[in-house]
Amino acid sequence: MFKKQVIVVFFLCTISYGQQIDSFITKAIVDNPGKAIDSLARVTSVSPHEAAKNYYILGKCHAYLNQEEVAFNYFITSKKAFEKLGEVHLAKQIALEAHKTIASQEHYDYYGNSLFEEYQQYADSINSPLHKAYAIAELAKNDYFKYDETGDGKFLNSAYLLFREALQYAGKTDNDLIKAKLYSNIGSLKNTMQEHDSARYYLDKSKIYIYTINDAYEKYGYYHNYANSYFFEGNYRKAIPYFIKANDEVPYYKDKASRKLYEQLAASYDSLNNDAGRRKYEKLYKQIDERINDREQNVKMYESYVKYDVEKKEKKISTLQKIVDSFNRHKLIYSIALFFVFLLALYSFIRWKKVDYKRKKLEMEKEGMEAEHIKTIEQLEKVKQLVIEEHIVLKNKVKIHLGNLMYIKSEDHYLNFIPFEGKKQFIRGKISEIVEELPPNFVKCHRSYIVNTNYIETSSSKGIILTNKEQIPVSRNFKL
Repeated sequence: MFKKQVIVVFFLCTISYGQQIDSFITKAIVDNPGKAIDSLARVTSVSPHEAAKNYYILGKCHAYLNQEEVAFNYFITSKKAFEKLGEVHLAKQIALEAHKTIASQEHYDYYGNSLFEEYQQYADSINSPLHKAYAIAELAKNDYFKYDETGDGKFLNSAYLLFREALQYAGKTDNDLIKAKLYSNIGSLKNTMQEHDSARYYLDKSKIYIYTINDAYEKYGYYHNYANSYFFEGNYRKAIPYFIKANDEVPYYKDKASRKLYEQLAASYDSLNNDAGRRKYEKLYKQIDERINDREQNVKMYESYVKYDVEKKEKKISTLQKIVDSFNRHKLIYSIALFFVFLLALYSFIRWKKVDYKRKKLEMEKEGMEAEHIKTIEQLEKVKQLVIEEHIVLKNKVKIHLGNLMYIKSEDHYLNFIPFEGKKQFIRGKISEIVEELPPNFVKCHRSYIVNTNYIETSSSKGIILTNKEQIPVSRNFKL
């Protein structure tokens, strides 16, 4: 269970912010979020757009400082402000930021997914590869957490396929950040799947993009995930240097990340029977753990989300109530309008019935004409049956008079032509070819026989009796 929890922590840390709202966050803000909060507190007169932007920046700063419940409230305030300004693109991205803040809590699945669903619907509607990549990555994370809850390996496989799909969308963009995060996520996932060589392969892929964007927090995540690949293998000597590198990269204000590092370093030194190292990192772990009250923060976070959810539902109820009130005030107008709609519908129905009657009449006439046509063809076929060609010429140039030919028998690759009177003809040929040259009174009654119906005296399932009393076999399904 300890291994799962470690991977979950890094899963939550690996996907961060989106495209346009990224531009709001400068390096100075990332380097010192506390100072940025103090600076924004002194800002007074700004435009509505600037105010909405500042709310978002405050949300990010508090998220950096592990104050998720405060961050969530600022994100929601910023989202509402951008919605009021009609800047939907920014509002939807902030919905994803708010969802990620919720997802950083334990048992976040209790909160609901309304914010993520809002973002996902928007990503689908604009069909942006970047936003599709972020949305699918969140779906992959959801499957990962289902594995953490159930232990069912099918969720890990599903998460892997979703991350690969997200990578395909990311590949259509020039955004190195999303590529770095996705490769890092797959590396974390592979660690959980106990495929540590594969994990290191994907982490090395992420490193290429991480050093291109030069993001300190992503560097920390890379070294920490790499350390985990050795830690979970039980190779603590190789894990420790990467944990220390991760500790060198983690921003000073990321207490939760440092706490996890110290916990794993203490466990690594303990496994190597290094008491001095264990005591050092246990002490550092306890110092941070005393400053962070996870339970209290989770409660506040849940309260903030419930408040937002209630407000959202109340807004829907208010909208419905306005519709009801409007209907009550304009009942007479609506009634007259409905009456005219009814008359229009009735007129349309009558017109449709007339058209439908004409259509059915035309169909009946068409069916009658088709029946007459079929009848005419049948009559022509009957006439055709009466017309018997005089003769055919065989391959050996012998002329066979069809009126005198009783039947044809196939024997291996040869055909035996049996006349009523006269000499038999035995030539090379196929029964399937000769039957096409004969008139309709010659029928194939058996796979080896073609019979002239003019010479049939009786026919039954047992065989055909010809006028000369000779009997020839018939196929099971043959009917004259």
